[in-house]
Amino acid sequence: MISAELLNAVKSKLGLPSRPRVDLTGLNQIYAAYSGHIPNDNIQKRIWLSGNKSQPVTGGEPAEFFENWLEHGTGGTCFPTNGALCSLLCAIGFDARRILGSVMMEGIEHEGNHGTVLVRIADIEYLVDAQLAAFSALPLIVGRFAKTGGGIHDVQAVPRGEEFDVQWYPGSNRQVPMITRLDLKPGPVDHSVFMAQYALSALRDRKRSPFNEAIFIGRHFPDRILNLGRLTRTEISCDNVVSKREITPAERTQILVDEFGISAEIVQAIPPDEEATTKSNI
Repeated sequence: MISAELLNAVKSKLGLPSRPRVDLTGLNQIYAAYSGHIPNDNIQKRIWLSGNKSQPVTGGEPAEFFENWLEHGTGGTCFPTNGALCSLLCAIGFDARRILGSVMMEGIEHEGNHGTVLVRIADIEYLVDAQLAAFSALPLIVGRFAKTGGGIHDVQAVPRGEEFDVQWYPGSNRQVPMITRLDLKPGPVDHSVFMAQYALSALRDRKRSPFNEAIFIGRHFPDRILNLGRLTRTEISCDNVVSKREITPAERTQILVDEFGISAEIVQAIPPDEEATTKSNI
């Protein structure tokens, strides 16, 4: 649950009105603010993985997620950030629900490895995925192709029978889209399911996540995308030009603070990257 005080603090930092509209216009306003202000990262998860792990993997509770963001600027991976988005939308008054999907990534267990959010408005369900950060809600109408049309942020829904493959472009790979296969038929997916899947993603003996070995962070701005993985800084311009450069550990620290807005306190707590065992295009 999100308290009224926390809800107001989140809306204020996102630049939202005190009473957002509960319609498609309001949904797009909230989703655009979330897309542009909250990074996708594994910072809190990496810190937890390097500790004693006596408590559940950190950042999965929506209140904790937002408190971390307000204080330190951190976001999360798909289950924490989409769980928090779903809770925010429900608190504002939207008919939002969690669902599972599968990111079809080589070397990773597919089934249920991604959590996302659907919002129903006037009998149409819209995908609002915080990790994809598309700025506009994606309508899901059976048998109908759809796209958000956001240039470098564009996300597409490709019909697959009565379900959908969502196509999007990760990191610096702007030629070959990745696919997230939505799982629309199973029964209700609630917060506890997201927490269980998030816990599975942190297990070292399960290949369910590329976000356990090293820091990855990405932020979508209206006119560009900024990513940092290991010691590489990648920027995608509004006309889809990719600029990539290697950086030093000291430069990474400065970029995290100055360009991503992560607190110096949290940056100092980030453990060293581990040797890569999983290929990632994020």
